[in-house]
This record gives sequence, structure tokens and C-alpha cells, in this order.
Amino acid sequence: MDVLEVSDPEAGPWLDRQAPPLHLLIGDSIARDSGLRSRLPPDEFLSLARGGATWKSTARDLDDIIARWTTKVTEEGRRLGDAVIWLTGNDVYSRLTRLSSFSPETLQETGRLAADVCRRLLEKGRVTVLGPLPRMSGEISGSRWETTASYHLERRLKHSLPPAVRLVPLGRQLLRRAGGRYCVVQECATSFRHDGVHLTAEGYARVADALQLPIWISLTAAFK
Repeated sequence: MDVLEVSDPEAGPWLDRQAPPLHLLIGDSIARDSGLRSRLPPDEFLSLARGGATWKSTARDLDDIIARWTTKVTEEGRRLGDAVIWLTGNDVYSRLTRLSSFSPETLQETGRLAADVCRRLLEKGRVTVLGPLPRMSGEISGSRWETTASYHLERRLKHSLPPAVRLVPLGRQLLRRAGGRYCVVQECATSFRHDGVHLTAEGYARVADALQLPIWISLTAAFK
């Protein structure tokens, strides 16, 4: 049986694969507050999620984000893990009025930026995009899922992201069925804080129940 010596040239890549991964979380305040963790110790996440983040700001800051990730990996003796992106809708909801605010041109540009960001991150490893979420503050009560800003953004991402990217739809998790369709109704309010944007523990729990959410990802804010 051949034994690989540490001094062998082939040992370096093998040793790198044995190091625990450091995954990357990019996102906005909802992602930042989600307590997103890996269920697979000793895997860890570096969270660079920040309030107000959009696909546009992420594309602008991506060089710095990747540099901080790779530096942290080196400092901790880890390897690059997966990149998880959760930008829940600041591109299509106004920060000033909190109402839905988008156009076909906005969606097209956001899709292009998202594709560019994901292509860059695919050079480092696997990429998962968690889908946008509807907002109680930004939609009319009774609105169907298909009329919400988050639906239109999710659809644009579905058609724009590279095939290698895993897109996880989450928006309907926060809605309720009415007349056979998912709708924004008053009962949805328990998933949101008073601002109608950020999530309560119940909201995070409903998102965490999504069947397509990767099983290795945990949202610890659901248990607070």
C-alpha cells in the first residue's frame, strides 16, 4: 500500500482538503440576524452580511469580501468552503418608504449583477443563493405571491444565475394559503417585527422549514 509522505509534492493539496472549511455568508440585515450556522462541525461561517446590502453593493464590494474571506481562511488554517448569499429584497423594496419599488430595467440590472457576483464566487467553490422574501410593509394585504416584488426578483434570479448556482426559493414560506393561492394576509404579520421587514423567531422558523433549504444549514434565530 502506497503511503503519502508529508514532504511529497502531492501532499499539499491532500492536506488542504483535510482542513475544515470556512464558509462565507453574504447578505443583508435579515441574513445577519438569522444566526445562520453549519450543522457539520467543525465547519464554520464567516458572516460578512450587513444591513442595507443589495446585489449592487455586493458587486461593488466583492473584491474586499473575497479578500477578507481568503485572509481569514489563511489565519485559521482552514480551506475555502461554500459561499451562501442571502439578499432578501433591498433591490426591489424602497429603504425610504419600505414599499415595493422596481421596474423591468431594475430587475434586469439586478439579475446581471447577481450573475456576475456568482460567477466570481464560483471560482472559489460552490455557491448557494437563498431567495428573496416578501415584506408586510411593502405589499398590499391580499396580494398574491405572484404579484409581489420578491416573486419578480426570485423569477429574475432563476433566469439569470449560472446553472452551477443553487437557488433556494423561500418567499412563499412567509405567506398563507387563501383560495388555493399563497397570499399576503394579516396572519402573516406574526412572522415579522413591527417594521414589517425584519423577521421574528417565528418568521425564521418558517423559512427554516423550507424543503429546499440545504440540510446542513441551520437558522439559529428560529429558536430564540
